[in-house]
Amino acid sequence: MKRRILLGVLLLGGLLIGLVNAAGSISTQSCWTPWDHNSDVREWSQDEWVWASIHGQVLVCNGQFKMVLTDTVYGTATAKGMEWYHREIKATPSVAYAKVTYKRYSESQSKTAIASIPNYWR
Repeated sequence: MKRRILLGVLLLGGLLIGLVNAAGSISTQSCWTPWDHNSDVREWSQDEWVWASIHGQVLVCNGQFKMVLTDTVYGTATAKGMEWYHREIKATPSVAYAKVTYKRYSESQSKTAIASIPNYWR
């Protein structure tokens, strides 16, 4: 008799724990925070290149982008062998980007390399 009661309590406890875990996983499946990254690299020679890169997490709910988690964002923007360049890195909840505006010695106009997130869910 004691074994039956013990077995019943164990089965009921296992069922209860299973239901709690199942309920928790249902709510977490609708929203998730994947890592998103993007880069823009231009290279003309070993001593002449431009690089913009951004990396961070985004909040995606039901397959749609909601926001950039700005505290996870890391960006890099740099160049080598240019007449001049200006780098900018910005992270807001709606978009994060790394941008390099540059001018090559061999060209008359400036150009831009840009990497932004989100780039998967827009």
